[in-house]
Amino acid sequence: MNRILVGTAIVVSALVPLAGCSSYYKGKVEKPLHSKAIIAGPGITGEAHLYEEYEGRVRIKLTLQGTPESKLTPGRHAIHIHETGSCEPFASAKGHFDGNEYGANPQANVMPGLGNHPYHLGDLQSLSVDNSRKGSLYTITSRVTLSEGLNTIHDMDGSAFIIHELEDKYVPDPPTKDGPGGSRIACGVIVKE
Repeated sequence: MNRILVGTAIVVSALVPLAGCSSYYKGKVEKPLHSKAIIAGPGITGEAHLYEEYEGRVRIKLTLQGTPESKLTPGRHAIHIHETGSCEPFASAKGHFDGNEYGANPQANVMPGLGNHPYHLGDLQSLSVDNSRKGSLYTITSRVTLSEGLNTIHDMDGSAFIIHELEDKYVPDPPTKDGPGGSRIACGVIVKE
């Protein structure tokens, strides 16, 4: 019985110093960052809001709606963050954001296959569009940041959202050009707020 009391005393005395710790580091940033993108395409409108309130985590809320004539058809559509903040024309957004600007992957979006896009930093879940041609996406990514650093989407030439006609098949070397989502149907430059 004395061993039990001694063991209990040791455990209690070991925990007493921890009792003074009222909180632990949660990674909350001192000043939350917010960015926005106005998304547009033929017959398509929408917007995206991005928030970085915790280090290395960006929360994204995106809504879209399309006219009956638009290519925003009911079903799933790929959404990616692309490497350049330009939408005129959509191709000027270049390829998927993959940390290329700072030399992390000098062959990104230049050669075919996995060497083209090994990190998939700009990939997001596909957007689901209902029969009324409205869709929304709420997600959190740890692949990009709004703050300064290697994975910031606010680098020297900015970044943009691209909405694709088809859903992303999530394969590293798609057998067809439609594998990563097909043609671009809407775009929105991401800007700081």
